[in-house]
Amino acid sequence: MGYNRECGQQRSLEIVLDTNFVVILSEHPHLISQLEGITEYPYKCVLLSAVLRELETVSRQLGSTKRRLLERVLDHLKHRCSVVDFETAPDVDQAIIEYASGRGCLVAVATNDRELRRRLREAGIPSIYFREESRRLEYEGLLP
Repeated sequence: MGYNRECGQQRSLEIVLDTNFVVILSEHPHLISQLEGITEYPYKCVLLSAVLRELETVSRQLGSTKRRLLERVLDHLKHRCSVVDFETAPDVDQAIIEYASGRGCLVAVATNDRELRRRLREAGIPSIYFREESRRLEYEGLLP
């Protein structure tokens, strides 16, 4: 995925959050501030409606303490992120790939799902993930 003049003028990065990444944020809320250091550009978080629906299902399967943490982070993200009604694909991972592919240049997907990261790599879409050993966010692909 190349960065043309229009991409350079965009000057903001869209970070699409996957379900498992939001769950990780609920377990490690300090990571929200680490997103700012990932790129020199300002960023905007994006939550797809398909991800929100999947988070509701995941939330029902959690214990009460983890559910409250997830709900608290989700409330914070809903105020900070753009919620996009995007449900063109049969599954959430495919919807994320289609959305990110259609956005153009400055987009990355935050996920710890290995299969999704492999598919993003094949599509030329950068990914942001949590490295457990260093307890930090890292990225893969061409982030500006």
